[in-house]
Amino acid sequence: MAIEIPGLNTNSGLELCDGNMDIYLRSLRLYISNVPATLEKMRNVTEGTLRDYAINVHGVKGSSEYIGAEEAKKTAKELEAMAKGGDLAGVQARNDAFIKHVESIISGIKNWLEKNGASGA
Repeated sequence: MAIEIPGLNTNSGLELCDGNMDIYLRSLRLYISNVPATLEKMRNVTEGTLRDYAINVHGVKGSSEYIGAEEAKKTAKELEAMAKGGDLAGVQARNDAFIKHVESIISGIKNWLEKNGASGA
């Protein structure tokens, strides 16, 4: 079964799951069930929430890497470095686009899973 989801290098994600399709599909389902709540926590970053933001974006970075969302991982890594460095303006300038990008990946995963009857546990 070929998996084509915009924003994902599914071959890379599948490789990280030792080529096991069941594990990869489980990883995709975990991503769409866990990442949206983290994105909500990241929405209105302020000076006071910058430290928590760094932790949250780090989590999205790891989750994105595991499913082959390479661009999301790269951007999350940059945002994490900015947050840890105290660059609030830099984070705020890129955060909305990052969240939209990850949300589009989530939407693509949901659509693919539903279309291919793979949305179950």
